[in-house]
Amino acid sequence: MNGSISHIRIERVAMTGPHAKTVSVPFVDGVNIVWGASNAGKSFIRKAIDYIFGGEKVDVPAEGIGYDNFVVWLSTPKAGAITLRRSIHGGDIYMALGHTDSVNSNSPGYDELKATHVQSPNVSKFVLQQSGYREARLLKNERAEKSSFSLRVLIRYLIVDETRMIDEKSILLHHNTTVTAEDKTLIKFLLTGVDGSSVEQVRSGDQLKAARDAKVELLSQLADKIRKKISPERSNIELERMLAIAEQERDDFQRIMIDRQDAIDVLAAQVRVETSTLLDEETEIADLSTMIVRFEELASIFASDLDRLSGLEEGGFLLQKFAKMNCPICGAAPEHQHLHHDLGDIELQRMAAEAEIAKIRREETELTNTVAEAKNERTHREIEVERVRGARAETQQALDNAMGRETSARVTFAKSTERVREREREMDDRRLLASYETEIEEVSRERVASRQRAAGLNLDLSPSEANELSKVIKRVLKAWNYPGGESVHFSVQEQDIVVDGKNRRNNGAGIRAILHAAFKVALLLYCREAGRPHPGFIVLDSPLLAYRPADETKGLGDLTEEELEVQRANLAAHFYDHLHGLQNFAQIIVIENHKSDQAVVAPYPNTQFTRNPNLGRVGFFG
Repeated sequence: MNGSISHIRIERVAMTGPHAKTVSVPFVDGVNIVWGASNAGKSFIRKAIDYIFGGEKVDVPAEGIGYDNFVVWLSTPKAGAITLRRSIHGGDIYMALGHTDSVNSNSPGYDELKATHVQSPNVSKFVLQQSGYREARLLKNERAEKSSFSLRVLIRYLIVDETRMIDEKSILLHHNTTVTAEDKTLIKFLLTGVDGSSVEQVRSGDQLKAARDAKVELLSQLADKIRKKISPERSNIELERMLAIAEQERDDFQRIMIDRQDAIDVLAAQVRVETSTLLDEETEIADLSTMIVRFEELASIFASDLDRLSGLEEGGFLLQKFAKMNCPICGAAPEHQHLHHDLGDIELQRMAAEAEIAKIRREETELTNTVAEAKNERTHREIEVERVRGARAETQQALDNAMGRETSARVTFAKSTERVREREREMDDRRLLASYETEIEEVSRERVASRQRAAGLNLDLSPSEANELSKVIKRVLKAWNYPGGESVHFSVQEQDIVVDGKNRRNNGAGIRAILHAAFKVALLLYCREAGRPHPGFIVLDSPLLAYRPADETKGLGDLTEEELEVQRANLAAHFYDHLHGLQNFAQIIVIENHKSDQAVVAPYPNTQFTRNPNLGRVGFFG
């Protein structure tokens, strides 16, 4: 069938063998009926479907000798047409795209799916993803231990065998005898999408007792270690007295240390002042020495200038004197000499030289006085430097002595402080030991309940959730023309259906089967109408037990009046008509006998197993 679908549809269930003719049963959307004689292979089909989805190994009857693989064709919303194959001997499941009798490594889209949901990839994850489910965690118990939501957990709502169909135990059960937290969490998750992931797990009573005992043991070990550190020779009162003495000694030495530190600070400040003074004086001496050197250089310049000016003054004098003498060359008298010598400028220059010489001699005298004063100042400062240097040496010695005394005081203070800490540590150890002993006593008195429950845990369906599901169950029963059924509700106390005030388990096997089937179909309808995921297929084995003749209900007791009413209400016809009307979004495979009412299956897709070689199909293998 082409086109996309909203659910998983089982197209065919088959068995293949290397030398055997493939045997199969086809299915379509809506209702599919496999009916006929007993032991012809009807329930074998249900087991084969369960097996291909990771169920337990199927015992192949003698008719199946030569067959080695189960092959199921599926149409899925996302992957489209696929084929699943699994060996009759167990093991993994193999998938190929498209519908084929042969699934091997050469098949399109070939993949290996693990049968268990704890490995990946696996058939559980594939089916759940195709159905639109998210990963979820179910609560295993009231302590909120968790298990993974898987196809094998969900399968109870998809494939129902005859035993579970008529079982008096809760309709939520799979294999257990009583309803567990997982059963409750599963139905709540299917209806609401809320799983147990957010519930914080608590430890069991045994775990809490073990934790309590371990805590007592750990505290005892810690207490024993502390006892070894505590001197038993002195009491707490004696230790407190020793601590007070040690604290007083520490405080006394601290005051001494502070006083000596203050003395060090004063002497250190004095050393700094004297060092600064010494540096200032030495700087002044250096400046005076530099100035004296420069003044002495200036005095040498004055002397040189005086020598030069004295030469000029003497030369002018001689020139004037020689001007009145006979010519040294010709001997002519001054009045007979024909060259005239003007001595006016020479006289002026001589006079200027004398004036400059006088000025320089005055400045030289002043300079000599200044140099003498500078040398005298330097001598005084050199004397002061020696004095300050000596004073600083004395102060430094005093500082060194004070620092030695302070160091000694500090060592003594440190020792006294350590004695205080030793006493304080022992006091702390005694207090800690007392707290350990108190805690050991309190923990030992704790009583741990054997049954623990996670905080705020509410596993049951709420009244509104149960009521909404009950409405759909009632609608299904009305569509099947179930007698009565005016009051239908899901009881959270019974974890089962109550119809007209009567618990499902209190009815006969036939009614129990019908109500069980109604619950599973109603759940599918609820999920579709509420937009919740659901694979979209259901396999019901013997839901119409009330229609079987007496020889086929042997061991189950006579039909009850309610079961006879079901027969008179022609429920089977309405049952199949209603399921046939779901063909747009669901597939229901019904396995039944109908030996006494063959006409009821005629309008719908059906496969009959006769066990008569001369009449129709003998069974699944023939």
